[in-house]
Amino acid sequence: MKTSLVIPAWNAEKTILDCILSAIEADDSPEEIIIVDDCSNDKTANLILNFKDKYSKIKLLKMKVNSGPSAARDYGVKEANGDIIFFTDSDTIFLKNTFSNCLSTITNYNADAVSGIYHPEPINSGNTQLYKALFFYFHFIKHDKPFPYQTFNGQIGAIKRKVYLDVGGYNKDILWGMDYENEEFGRRIIKKYLLVLDPHFQVKHNFPDFKKLTRTYFMRVSTWMLIFMKDLKFESKGPAAMDSGLAAVSIPLSLSFLLLTIAYHNMFFILFILFTSIWLYGYYKFYKFIFINKTKFFFYALLLNIWFSTVISFGACWGVLKWLKGKRAITK
Repeated sequence: MKTSLVIPAWNAEKTILDCILSAIEADDSPEEIIIVDDCSNDKTANLILNFKDKYSKIKLLKMKVNSGPSAARDYGVKEANGDIIFFTDSDTIFLKNTFSNCLSTITNYNADAVSGIYHPEPINSGNTQLYKALFFYFHFIKHDKPFPYQTFNGQIGAIKRKVYLDVGGYNKDILWGMDYENEEFGRRIIKKYLLVLDPHFQVKHNFPDFKKLTRTYFMRVSTWMLIFMKDLKFESKGPAAMDSGLAAVSIPLSLSFLLLTIAYHNMFFILFILFTSIWLYGYYKFYKFIFINKTKFFFYALLLNIWFSTVISFGACWGVLKWLKGKRAITK
């Protein structure tokens, strides 16, 4: 089977060359690497053109207007020659076995599409970046083998080209990311085909800083809620599963009822105990994982978990409010 890699890029001059080089040096490297420049206003396109002279498998496409990751990925697939299409973002780095692990999963599990995960060590340093990498990694690495999943991960994913075309590809009406396009695309795939998540199909990733991740979590969750409210189906596993969502929402509720208990004595104590129990039940294994593997980071991870869970809770409320006001998920 021929393979192609499609990378949407927008203002990626700081990361794109490392991403491409890691793909070239990996085992079972794709026969062609297609970078779709989404009207960058930095040196992204020029850097790729210079790099292209050294490696014939690199192909640069340019969008006529800035259209977002969905349209860029779709354009890349239409120009690709591979039977298997890999996707990643321009700020990732492939491991030596990233492609080979995925191809083995497609063969051994007869999978039509495969979602991957992030490596636990981020490319860039910082407490927020490490927390994000570990939080995502923890929710999937506890599953040793590939399992059916409903979200296609465009940051690191693969799909048979004929399957991509049959389900209609990415929805180009979704102009901005926040993973909304991946949720929507995955739900169309699983109606007819087998999509699995392989915890050993990994890339390293550059994660945003504290301020940007706070905004991203809020916007992403409020957008995801439009999909969840449509069919009331949460992910079965992972950080967006119902148990994780309940644990996240329970944290600000627990702290709120703690303050009310202090102010009004025992009136709210039972509610404080209830939501604290949900909180600890949902996150106990994650806290244990951090304590065992990153002991010195535990305190920072706990504080960041409380903060981002609170942000997620407000984002979910904002999404439900938008739904009640008539906003609906964009679907084909």
